[in-house]
Amino acid sequence: MDDKNERELQQANPLFVYDGRRMRNLSDRKYTDYSSSVIFSKTNRTENLPSIYSFIPSSLTHVSVNKLKCAVNTIKWTPDGRRLISGTATGEFTLWNGYGFNFETILQAHESAVRAMCWSPTGNFLVSGDNNGLIKYWHPSMSNIQIINGHNESVRDISFAPFDTKFCTCSDDGLVKIWDSKDAREENVLKGHGWDVRNAKWNPIKALIASGGKDCAVKLWDPRASEIFTLHLHKNTIFTVKWSNDGLYLYTNGRDQVLKVTDLRTLKTFTFKPQGKDITSSAVHPFRDDMIITGNSIGEINVYQLFVSNPIYTITKGHDNVIWSAEFHPLGHAFATGSLDQSVRFWTKSGQRMSQKSPNQTDFESNESDLGESSEIIPGL
Repeated sequence: MDDKNERELQQANPLFVYDGRRMRNLSDRKYTDYSSSVIFSKTNRTENLPSIYSFIPSSLTHVSVNKLKCAVNTIKWTPDGRRLISGTATGEFTLWNGYGFNFETILQAHESAVRAMCWSPTGNFLVSGDNNGLIKYWHPSMSNIQIINGHNESVRDISFAPFDTKFCTCSDDGLVKIWDSKDAREENVLKGHGWDVRNAKWNPIKALIASGGKDCAVKLWDPRASEIFTLHLHKNTIFTVKWSNDGLYLYTNGRDQVLKVTDLRTLKTFTFKPQGKDITSSAVHPFRDDMIITGNSIGEINVYQLFVSNPIYTITKGHDNVIWSAEFHPLGHAFATGSLDQSVRFWTKSGQRMSQKSPNQTDFESNESDLGESSEIIPGL
């Protein structure tokens, strides 16, 4: 049956339905690609990202406080983003829900203040360090696996290599140590800092470690050998060093009130405009290497764009006291800060909505009223 006869048959008999058994002419059809709003990119094409302003978590969504109030020294999201773990001055881990930001559970993790935490790249275990120099391994269920007497002084930072088998720690004893995580064995000791080492980060791509501390020097290390190079960038204690996600840029900040970024390929440094207050914490966006958020000694939060001197956004009353820790959610839509004011605060992008339906709840378990106008904040979870 040709197209003309088929058309005549359909006009004569409206009930006739094409059954797919007859050959029809091929034709191109246009479809709407809905995945572009969900999938970041099939390749790492960062130039296709929306404006940086659409990524700024400027809205305070929730303030979380322990029943027994104490300073929050460090915070870490779980790799799946379902929970945030806060390490406190009393040695406790407090777990907060990653969607509603409510309290979930609390456990006594250390006998002294928790100073550092880091997840392994695969998310199989968590490593934490305390004020007594102890290093502990934790299963994702928060059961303690291993205890190491790592340093003689407080453990200040922990950072994993791009794989699970190695990690580094730094301490107030002036040392950076390399550990075999499988055997819980010390592999190498990197000496060179003349004072307390406050931060050490393993490059996410290369066999390279950056560290900084009270001696005002940023040192680059080969974890298999010793010091490679020293950068004299700051005039006072360095609080934080952070690598960009591609491992090409190194962000440093400290008590000299300045944030700097160094290009690893040329060792050229760009200085952002001083804030006038000690910069005590920082975090790089998980998708945008050109976006970094800092917290300072008066509780102010500033958002910077790479190679732009002034902050592109400022939250003047982020906390009531110094911000010791800042972390982006793994998906980048939310941001958390921990402070000496004894609270953990959760920030989301302005205008986001949060459905009353739990992300773990299936569609048939909820009713349509959950999606009405009365729901509050964060979509996409």
